[in-house]
Amino acid sequence: MIQLSKKAKKITGILFILSQGWLSVGAQDSLSINRQDTLVLNLEQTIKIALSENPTVKIADMEIQRVDYSKKSAWYGLIPNVEGTGQYAKYLKPATMALAGMVIELPTDFNATATLSASLPLFAPALWHSIKMTTLDMQSAVEKAKASKITLRNEVTKAYYNILVAQDSYKTLLDGYDLARKNQETAKKAFEVGVVAAYDHLSAEVQVKNLEPTLLQTENGIEQAKMYLKVLVGIEAAQPIEVTNTLSDFESGIVEVETLDELQLDNNTDLRQLDIQKRQLDRSLQLQRSQRLPTLAAFANYSYAGTGNKAGVSFFTQQYQPATTEWFSQGLIGGFQLSVPITSIFTVSAKEKQLKIQSNQLLMQREYTKDALRVQAVSALNNMNKAVKQVGAAKQSVELSDTAYNIATKRYENGTGTILELQNASLAITQARLSYHQAIADYLSSKADLEKVLGIEK
Repeated sequence: MIQLSKKAKKITGILFILSQGWLSVGAQDSLSINRQDTLVLNLEQTIKIALSENPTVKIADMEIQRVDYSKKSAWYGLIPNVEGTGQYAKYLKPATMALAGMVIELPTDFNATATLSASLPLFAPALWHSIKMTTLDMQSAVEKAKASKITLRNEVTKAYYNILVAQDSYKTLLDGYDLARKNQETAKKAFEVGVVAAYDHLSAEVQVKNLEPTLLQTENGIEQAKMYLKVLVGIEAAQPIEVTNTLSDFESGIVEVETLDELQLDNNTDLRQLDIQKRQLDRSLQLQRSQRLPTLAAFANYSYAGTGNKAGVSFFTQQYQPATTEWFSQGLIGGFQLSVPITSIFTVSAKEKQLKIQSNQLLMQREYTKDALRVQAVSALNNMNKAVKQVGAAKQSVELSDTAYNIATKRYENGTGTILELQNASLAITQARLSYHQAIADYLSSKADLEKVLGIEK
């Protein structure tokens, strides 16, 4: 019974891991689907829905639109800037002036001014560098959107595989449960005719009862895995789903990779984003250097003014004057404005040094990231090759365990075998099939991680 408990613990441990899944909690926008129908999905359909409905992808696409408007806004700085202003001032208390020792109240009632001005940059290096910077901002937004899609594809793929592992393991466990029931019936019949002791019958029944909680736990694992996939894809939690594949469907694609020469990290989104950030820093450095240069702009200004006088007796003519309003032009002015930085060059110099340090930091970060990504890629390849061997060994183990169980069954029915031998044989079948499914899942998961590191976007 000691050997039996150890194997049972192994199976329980594996099924506990399977039941946990990669579960995360998050609120996602949902896909409008009829709740009355079960949504049947394969891997390609699942990924397609996720890429169109997941909020992370939508936010990344909106960021591209935002940066596009920012780019257009920068280009508008090259066109003439035309502004119109107006001012109206009402005298709440009359203005006064001193004349020949007397204080005279002026009849002015209001003043008004309307101005139309225009300016056009002729030589503005900082403006041109700012426009070029928006192009890099657009490249950065596009690359981030691509990275979010690749990450989402990886998460959805692994979540889909997790469901397959749970479902195939549940089916394997059901088969093991049927074998345990079969062992129980065999022991019961042998006990009823007095061939075996009551211990055999009770031991077989205990084995059946021990598997029932594990079945329930695995069922819960399937539901958790499906719920996590719904969150990633953007499907309503109440919408039932079914996946069409099994792990065995992907076995034909399991091949060993013998060389690492084909590992190219040029398409990795992390490295590409760091490259764009380096170019942004270089452009920022050029922008700061342009602050040392003078700027030249053309301008024009046209003003029209008006004034109003109250009715009353004129101080100078001592005659009654009616209220008057007069409007007149203040002329059209045009010219050039030249600005030459003087003391600000010290501030610019300090900012240039900061940018140079940031650039060197970014180069070091890129080298470190590249080394880390290469380690991840090599680790994923090694895991794939290990899984290939495990799949082959597990398939042979399944065949051998089936044969061993048939032999153990015949031996027990003939009275030459023990119930412990029969139980161990049935557990060996379950263990071999679980190992087979887990090996396929390990290969597929490692392959998905490798594709993410290499930046493969199918």
